[in-house]
Amino acid sequence: MNNRQLLIADLEKSFRKVFRMFRRELNDLFQDQITSMEFTYLKFIMEKKQVMTSMLSQEFNVSTSHITAVTDRLVQRELVTRKRAEDDRRVINLCITEKGGTLVQMLEKRKHTYMKNKFQNLSDEEIEKLLQLFSKIT
Repeated sequence: MNNRQLLIADLEKSFRKVFRMFRRELNDLFQDQITSMEFTYLKFIMEKKQVMTSMLSQEFNVSTSHITAVTDRLVQRELVTRKRAEDDRRVINLCITEKGGTLVQMLEKRKHTYMKNKFQNLSDEEIEKLLQLFSKIT
């Protein structure tokens, strides 16, 4: 392997490590209330007001069956409701409940504090540089 290939392999390993760390720590932060992915889906639904499962699966690049399984749990816990569209009864939209909205707001505050602490050792310039680098590969 040449030097660039080694660097890219190290970068891949680092991304995997960071991603797992964030997911594990956010799941710990959210305790048994919700997983980090459920939080992400709930937050998206809250921002959009209502969404179809197909929109969620496209946005997060996961299967519709995965979204259905997750939303079944969210509906069971009364964090989301399913509502038929008035103009097309075949379409079912997901809407966040008051309980779900309250949970998202509470967990968003926890997440904000966590992220603030996590990045406290980086200067604004370093964060800006990181954002620039990420934007070059996305």
